[in-house]
This record gives sequence, structure tokens and C-alpha cells, in this order.
Amino acid sequence: MNHAELIERVARLQPVERAPFALLSSGAWAIIRKGSGLENALSLDPAVVADWLYEGYTSAGSAISWVGSGYNNIVVKAVGGKIKWRRKGTPDVVEPLLSSVDDIAAFDPAVIADDPDIRAIYEIAGRLVEREQGQRLVGGSMWGPFTLAGLLFGADALMRLIIKDTVALDKLLRFSAELYLAYMQGYIDRGVRVIFMAEPSASGDMISRRHFEQAALPYIREIYRRLSGKGLILGLHICGDSGNRLDLIAESGAQIMSLDYKVPLELAKRAFAGKIAFSGNLDPVSVVQQGTEEEIRKLTIQSIETVGTDSGYIVMPGCDIPPSTPLENLQIISRTVNEYTV
Repeated sequence: MNHAELIERVARLQPVERAPFALLSSGAWAIIRKGSGLENALSLDPAVVADWLYEGYTSAGSAISWVGSGYNNIVVKAVGGKIKWRRKGTPDVVEPLLSSVDDIAAFDPAVIADDPDIRAIYEIAGRLVEREQGQRLVGGSMWGPFTLAGLLFGADALMRLIIKDTVALDKLLRFSAELYLAYMQGYIDRGVRVIFMAEPSASGDMISRRHFEQAALPYIREIYRRLSGKGLILGLHICGDSGNRLDLIAESGAQIMSLDYKVPLELAKRAFAGKIAFSGNLDPVSVVQQGTEEEIRKLTIQSIETVGTDSGYIVMPGCDIPPSTPLENLQIISRTVNEYTV
């Protein structure tokens, strides 16, 4: 059974002989380790960048290869916003694009396909799919509608809308949902089959369970409804503590929930059993980046033993890994997973 088949079975909650290991996104890690910044990579031959990604995920032993990872804020640029590229790391949004929700009328989500950097990312995606030849699934990711809305309108302004103007909130979130779908369609058209949504602003560290259910969940569900039935594997990642909303996430339409290290695996197993697959929980900094070989092996085995190999679990860092993460640490996780027997 190759990596692609293993992830397919886990996502469908089918029995597997071992838990797979996969990185979450980590495109910045895969590109920066080759000596290039993310901005520069988009000016290179897409085949070269696809080879870098292939090499990185192959060397790490990841069951998923990711493309476009680290470029999430590029969508804001593509509709007229300002971003700042970092020499190392991912680009930042400089300021909100929208001063009023009414400004949305001036923007068409379809224009993002004309952005030259986004076209370069799509070309890299197609080359990476060809490079993998079905041995591993290729994944793409983007901010979910709630987080993207905060980048477009300002996080504080978004939070005020939750309390003061639910009509304007709905308009803003529908727009950001359309941006998400427009961006991900370019990946889908090029054969990318693992489609992830990152919603860090929807965590329990940012909003209450009630506000998550009212302001974030409906748009997550709508996106997954529109993407279902297309042969995709749909994933959701929420940074921070999402423990008090796992039951809602289990009914969101996601097939895989990626957990931050703050969420106990025992809690996730109870919430998701027989409903959706889940991944994550290894601390990306203190364990994956900075841990000793003994610590990494111990915590990897502990993760598998906590949930078993029949629960739809993927061993994965609890978030994107820092670009300076040693390859050797990832290989320790991969070897431990491959050698583990019940």
C-alpha cells in the first residue's frame, strides 16, 4: 500500500496496517531549505520548485506533498491588498483591504486566477502532481472564510461585526468563502486532491463556542458541501485550543481534522470516533523542531498508542513546522511510525 492509498483509507475510516505520517503544509520549510525565499521561488521554473517540494516531502517521509503552502496571504494581494514578503518565512498582510463591508462590491473573486504569482503556484501544483505519479497525494491549503475575512477587514473589526451587525458579517464571510473556493479551484483543476482549510481565528483562543457555531461553522459547512462529491479529501486545521467545539467540527463536512498540540488526543478520539479522521497534536516547536531523538520517538509512539491504528489517525505536527526544522527530526518521526507495531 503506497502513501496515497494509506491516506485514502484513513480518510474513509477504513482499516490500515499502520498509522501514516504526514506534514501539515510546510511549503516554506521545503522551499527555504533549498536556499530560496518564497517570493523568489515564484519567479523560477515551476518544474524546479516542484522538484524541491518533491525532494523535501520524500526525504521527510511525509505521506502528503503540499504545494502553495505558506502562500495563503497571496490571495489578499491578488484582489488588491498589500502584503510584505519576508526573506525567510511566509508573507504578511500589511493592512486591511476593506474599510467597509460595502467595498466588497468592487471586487470579483474570479480575478485571482489572473494574478501571476497565483498562476505560478498552480503551475507548480500541476508539475508536482505529475512528479508524484500517484504515489503520494498532493495537498493545497488556504485560510478559511473566517480567518480570511479578518485579514481583509481587520480582525478587530470582524469581531465587532459578530456582536453588532450580523447582516454585514454574513456578506463579508460569503465573499471570503467565494475567494477560498476560487483559489482552491485552480489546485483542483491541476489534480490536487487533498484540500485543506486553515481557520486559526476560529479557535477557542479567539472566539467562543457559540460564536464559532454562529459565525464560522456555517461557511465552513457551505464550502465543504460545494466541494463534496468531487473525489477530494477535505481537511480542516484550527490552531490553538479547539477542544470545546470538536463535536461541531465532526459534523462540519471535513473528512480530516488537524489538531493543534493543545488538544488532547483522547478528547479527539471520543469526539471523532466513527465520524471523521483526525491528525496532529505533536508540538511543532518543542517536539518536532527542538526535541531530542528520544523525546521525538517517545511522543510519536505515545500518540499512536493513545488512539490506535483503527481510529482514522494520521501522525502529524500540530501546525506548520518552522522553516529551520531539521530534516533529521522529521525522519525520526517517519521511521518511528514505519517501525511501530501494535
